[in-house]
Formats: sequence, structure tokens, C-alpha cells
Amino acid sequence: MTAARHRLRSSRYNFCVPLGDDNVLYNAGTGASVRLSGQDARELAQLLCGPPRRVAAKTIPRTLLATLRRGGFLVDHEFDELDMIRERYWHARGRTPMVITLTTTQDCNLGCYYCYEERSRDALAEGDVPAIVDWTRQRLVASGKDSLHVDWYGGEPLLNVDFIDAASAALQSLCKEIGVSYSASVISNGTCWPDDIAGFVRRHRLRQVQISFDGLKPNHDKRRRYRRGRAPDPSVSSFDQATAVVDGLLEVVRVDVRFNADHGNQCDLDGFIAFCKDRGWFDRAFPCVFQLARISDFSERAGFLSRTKLSEEEFERLRERSRQMVPDEATLDETTTRSLYPLPRTSVCAALANDSIVIGADGNHYRCGLQVGEKDRPVAIRRAGGDMVPGRDAAWWTGFDPTRQPNCSRCSFLPVCWGGCPKKHLEGDSHSLHEQSLYWRKALPQKIAWQFGVALQESEFTFAESDQFRPASLDP
Repeated sequence: MTAARHRLRSSRYNFCVPLGDDNVLYNAGTGASVRLSGQDARELAQLLCGPPRRVAAKTIPRTLLATLRRGGFLVDHEFDELDMIRERYWHARGRTPMVITLTTTQDCNLGCYYCYEERSRDALAEGDVPAIVDWTRQRLVASGKDSLHVDWYGGEPLLNVDFIDAASAALQSLCKEIGVSYSASVISNGTCWPDDIAGFVRRHRLRQVQISFDGLKPNHDKRRRYRRGRAPDPSVSSFDQATAVVDGLLEVVRVDVRFNADHGNQCDLDGFIAFCKDRGWFDRAFPCVFQLARISDFSERAGFLSRTKLSEEEFERLRERSRQMVPDEATLDETTTRSLYPLPRTSVCAALANDSIVIGADGNHYRCGLQVGEKDRPVAIRRAGGDMVPGRDAAWWTGFDPTRQPNCSRCSFLPVCWGGCPKKHLEGDSHSLHEQSLYWRKALPQKIAWQFGVALQESEFTFAESDQFRPASLDP
């Protein structure tokens, strides 16, 4: 027993956040946190939150020692923490719920200046439904998953409502037949919904809808213009059309109201949130969730957006403004809120889930929705006869492991981040990956402090690069 107490070391995933005279210890590997008070607290925090080092257990009171070991702040000398995270990651890839993203069409009735999608006549048809159902059946049965989520995607997905009707009915029938729960969501510009919004939501069992806005009416209508001849009603603007749709949706389903921000419309943020309040969107049967998004170069085809996108610092200021103006943290999306406790990841994005897929309007299979339409990025290519053959990136997606990436493997945010967007790794987008690091350096202290009733500001404390990247070897 005595020998075991001496063979301990500090975890490389420990962090310390000062709160006045106290210090909060947080471990990203376990999600545990403990508030330490007293004159020795800072010294202990510094001891535990630097590079991994041996710790003389006999110098720590027994009760505190038990707390630190239980929370993962102290681990056995031989324990491989990175291997633990790797095992957790691969388990998550197999157990993350199954999501099928169906790109109903590459067409859209709007011509947004920042859109990087190539407009085409590609669209899924009712004749594609049997193959989609067969693929889904095979995966559900083989994986033993007990749920299926379908995400309707585009282009503007509701331009192909006949396919949605056919595929939705067939997939719901499949799930009923094999005893699997079913749900769906849709990402839409809000301009071409049927009059019976409530019936559409119930029929397709939607649990979430995202509607995007580009600011207040003048900015939105200028930036999200109808393409020539595509306005359903020339007397109604895209802003008014989307507003009316949100009004109807909030009676029956959760709506993520997404504000797409860049240098040209960031000044609309306060006014737009005020508009949402005046419209009563935060007080409806299903209160809207405000989602702040940064217009950015999500694809290799969107490099032109580097001139208009906000810097991470500028975007963080908008995030803070959103927190101040939105009535309740519960009505903020998870990337903006501070109230969501930073637990270590136990699931992966659909792009990495073993049993999820994106089916493009061209019939090809992709891992990430942002790659749809990129002719060199399918992981499975549909031949003329309907057979699928592997694409060039298939093996990369199958084998991607952030715990083996040079930077991620030595990053102390790894358990709560898992390397961020895998697409950025595939494309070698070091700038975006660096911005992800900056986000966690600023956001993690705020999320930790919030659990102790403190609204910590970025100007008060952020983690440094030395907190994020620490030597793997023990200090002498």
C-alpha cells in the first residue's frame, strides 16, 4: 500500500482555473473538477498542472489524495492515458448513433454570395429509395443500432419534396419493421415550405429544423437573393418568407435560428436578437435556439471567403454579445453557451461514425456533408449499373485517429476535442486547426468557471500554449 502511494504521477490532462483566492482543478480526461481553497492550493495546482511529474503521495492528506486519484488528477505511474483516450475514441466510432444525410438536390432557389456549392441538376429520385433502404437495413442489422436519424440536406432540400415524402415513408416503415426508433432533421433556407407546416413536421417526424438568416431584412435580402425566376412569390422577400416559416415551426418543433456572421453584417447581431425577442421566438411552445455561425471557407472551393470572414477574436466578441443578449443560456447553441459542462467526448461527428453516411444528390457516398459535390471526395462512387466502388479517401476516413496525429497526440484538450473537424485534417488546413486550439484556450476556462457560478471573461484568464502542449515525459 505504501509503495503504491508513492508510484503516482500527475495527469497530463489537468488544468487549473483561478477563481479569486481559490483554484479549480479540472481534468479533461475524466471531466472531474474540484475547488481548492487555502494557502497551499495554488502551489498544489501548479504542481499538478504542469508537465507530468512524479508526486510523493505521502505529502498529500489522505482524503484529498483519494479525491485526486478518483478524479484522475493523479494516476498510476505506468498508466497510459493516451491509450485510454484512443480506446474511448474507437469505441465511440462504433457506438455513435447512426445518421444518414440525404442530399435531396444540389439545386437552390437562392444565390448567397458565400455559397461554395456547385449548382447542378443532380437530385435523388424516388427510384433511388430502394437502394437507400437496403443499405440502411444492412447497416442497422449488422451494427445492432437501436435508432436511425435522417438529416435532409441540400442545396435546398425542400425543392425535392417528392423524394423526401417517398424516402421518409420507406425509412420509417423499415424502422418500424425491425424495431428501431426513427427521427429526422432538416437544414433549410426557409423559403419553400408547404402551407401545412405542422403536418409536414409530424409526417416526417422532424425533431429539429435549422433556418439561416444573414442579418436583419435589408442585409438578409441583399445577401440571400432569389435567383432569377426562382421566387415563389415576387412580392415576398426571402427574409419575410423565412420569418413566417419560423413562426409556424416553433409551435411544433425545435428550431435552430442560425445567424451567419461576417464583416459585412456583424453590426446586425444586436438588432436581430432583439427582432427574435420581439417576435416571441424565445417564448414559444418550442423556444428557438440561437446559433451564431461564422461565414468561413469550409471547403477548398471557398478560399475567396478569407477576405470577409471574421477572425477568431472578432467572432468571440460576437459570441460574448450573444450570451449577454439571448434571454437564457438554454436558448444558445452548444458552441456559444458556457453552461454546457465540458465532459470528455463519448461520441463522434457523423463523418466518423462507422455506420453513418452522406448520400450526395449524385448518388455517391461521402463522409462529410461539406464535401458533397466535390467530385474527387466521395468515399464510394456509384457506377452506371448502381454498384458502389471505393473512392480515394475511403481508407483515410476509416483509419483517421486523432490520438495518432502529431499535434493532437500531445494536446491536453484532446479528450474534449478529439482533434476538431476531421475534414480539416484531411485537407491539411493548419490555419483552421490552429483556430480550434485558440477556441479551447479561451472557452474551456469559461465553461469550467461557469459551473462554480462565475462568468469568467476572456480578458481575465485564458490558457496558454504551454497549458495545451506539454512534454509527454516525466519531469525529473
